[in-house]
Amino acid sequence: MNICSLVVHAKPENAAVVQASLERFPGVEIHGGQSEGKLIVSVESDGDEESAANTMAAFRDVEGVINTVLIYHYGEHDKPTEELPSETIQKRIYQE
Repeated sequence: MNICSLVVHAKPENAAVVQASLERFPGVEIHGGQSEGKLIVSVESDGDEESAANTMAAFRDVEGVINTVLIYHYGEHDKPTEELPSETIQKRIYQE
């Protein structure tokens, strides 16, 4: 199992369309950020790391996506790192 979180940047006026496009990918969930154009996205894959990486790489082909930034990755064989509450992560993202 692989779990990744990332921020997908889009213009705020395009964020709803980008969100709808991203949600079509298997294992993708959007957790907020639409009004700021910084979509907080998680990608979960039961396959190997490559399948999650392929999903994230496909985001660059979604119309309206400006950039993506990987924030966190956990693989089944990885040791967990410090977990931050989602409110803390959102504060850090929006302080950019």
